Amino acid sequence: MAILSAFVRYLRLKLLVSFIRLTAKLLTPIPTPNPDSILRIPSRDNRRIIKAHLYKPSTEHAGNKASHPVLINFYGSGFALPLHGADDGFCRLVATVTSYAVLDVEYRLGPEDPFPAAVNDVEDAVKYVLNRPEEYKTSQVSVSGFSSGGTLALIAPTLFPPGTFQSVIAFYPATDLAMDPGLRKPPALNAKPRSPFWTRIFRDAYIGEMDPRDPRISPAYADMSNYPTNMVVVTGDLDSSAVEAEELAERAKTEGIASSRNVIVRRMKGCGHGFDKKNTDRVCVQARDEAYGLAVDMLKKVADESG
Repeated sequence: MAILSAFVRYLRLKLLVSFIRLTAKLLTPIPTPNPDSILRIPSRDNRRIIKAHLYKPSTEHAGNKASHPVLINFYGSGFALPLHGADDGFCRLVATVTSYAVLDVEYRLGPEDPFPAAVNDVEDAVKYVLNRPEEYKTSQVSVSGFSSGGTLALIAPTLFPPGTFQSVIAFYPATDLAMDPGLRKPPALNAKPRSPFWTRIFRDAYIGEMDPRDPRISPAYADMSNYPTNMVVVTGDLDSSAVEAEELAERAKTEGIASSRNVIVRRMKGCGHGFDKKNTDRVCVQARDEAYGLAVDMLKKVADESG
């Protein structure tokens, strides 16, 4: 009976997620990404590989060095939508104006591959970079992400020893998946909250019956001691996840190595979730440029300090 119940639950989630995937594909198709090459990263599962788009740093900024600082990026998906490649513009910008190579990493999604599949892919991708000092300057590894990818970026430092990452950059991440979606409200009084129904569907597809307070699911419950000294957290005042993300950033200022941690928190006025992808909205375009500029400045700062 339990097996039948689990199958029915999976089938329901599969149908609902497939519907929203099709809708998203029809309404907001992803522009074709243009990386310099595609990497096939070994997974802990010998039957599969992890795909990553590689953006190489420009010669103007990187010179002819054999190894480069690296930014590992994770796209936004709600842990269910296959939107790998949506961050092409950000990744290309970083590679163009800094000395960083950028790996935009694909990860597994629910309900087909629920937690901890995505977290395992994050860990495997980071280990891939750390094991290649001839290609990547492993003393200068940073991590970034958008939406659920931002959640994964905030989880990544908790999976490795302190000092593994020099900075973490998170754009509009969800940080507390234990919170009732119906209670999450945007900071702006005139904002419309995200649909609690679909938020619950995405979370159920990703974590099922797992404890949402597991720090590998909700970084709000993580120990801050492993977090890097440099952080950027960007939110929007029309976004339901803004307050929880800002609360995590404020904790980072006061916990662990607080005396030496540089945490930049920026809330974009008039902007909602995924604002940087809305290329026809003037307010969102200006906010995108400012947000990406904060990330670029942070990465340059880290590279300069590390020599």
